[in-house]
Amino acid sequence: MQTPQGYLGKTESAVRRLFDGVDEYLAVLRRATGPVFVSGLPLGPEQDAQLLAWQEANREQLEAARESQREYLAETFALDTLCGAVLQVAAKALEIYGPGTTLPDGLPPEVTARYARLCVGRTIRTLPLGIIVYAARNQHTHFNDELLREPSRSVFKRLATAHGYGKGDTFLDPAFDLSNPLLVSFASNVTALVGWRSYERYIDDMQDMLGPFSQRT
Repeated sequence: MQTPQGYLGKTESAVRRLFDGVDEYLAVLRRATGPVFVSGLPLGPEQDAQLLAWQEANREQLEAARESQREYLAETFALDTLCGAVLQVAAKALEIYGPGTTLPDGLPPEVTARYARLCVGRTIRTLPLGIIVYAARNQHTHFNDELLREPSRSVFKRLATAHGYGKGDTFLDPAFDLSNPLLVSFASNVTALVGWRSYERYIDDMQDMLGPFSQRT
């Protein structure tokens, strides 16, 4: 296992099982999508009456959706645990085999040259995928620490502000805001942001980040 290819091969079955588990939890969330009320009436008593009639006609579907929502919310940390395990496998590969040698322009100053090996992969919210994986793994592993260490903290600040919706400094994306009291681990949010919801998408990115020697033959 002294090569990127060997590492990816030895961890493949485990990571596939992790993504199977992730998909099972997300299936609950997909069931939580219920019917949507649409009305052409203006706000007022007529629309209120129409809404009440719609709610009664769709009562069973709405209750099923609410039950799925409750079930999903009860399992969010379990989902984060699986996503955190995926991030751990990926981050360890980058720490050992990451091919980066120089820092791209525009990174937070806290991302110093010692992290160049991790600064590889496609750009997401102005950051290389590799450093995002590293920061997200650290946050999940140390979620009980009072303050996340640098450069992970600055990476999350960039994720929370470089969202493209108005002035980033005045609106923090709550999905990546470390001060959000509703979140313990950000592992699921980060893997969703980078599109890691299947083994195929994950392995494509890992092979891209680790270079030609990680390609399977």
